[in-house]
Amino acid sequence: MLVFEGFMDFLSYLTIKEHPAFSLNVVVLNSVANLDKAIPFLQCNNNIHLFLDRDEAGRTATAEIVSLCPQSEVIDHSGLYLGYKDVNDYLRAKTRPRHVPAMRRAPGKPGPKVGGK
Repeated sequence: MLVFEGFMDFLSYLTIKEHPAFSLNVVVLNSVANLDKAIPFLQCNNNIHLFLDRDEAGRTATAEIVSLCPQSEVIDHSGLYLGYKDVNDYLRAKTRPRHVPAMRRAPGKPGPKVGGK
């Protein structure tokens, strides 16, 4: 069972994993405010892998899942994106192109022609 706080986090996970195992159940909360609705489903799983935001709400939700799913092994994967808010921010930072300096014309040389013949 994989649990994500937002859909973009789930899509980012799929991008990072390249060939994810689709035999797993996935819950996308869209907000930790929806956790209460997901608890009955989570309680039916032996293993719960959490990819929640690295903020107070995410930590509170993690503690709540651990408390309400005592028969499950709950694994918090937020350490994988340490230094980032969530999986999506981690992916965006890792795939952002490096800074490419602006092209400058050589001194004394005319710039490229724009328009005209």
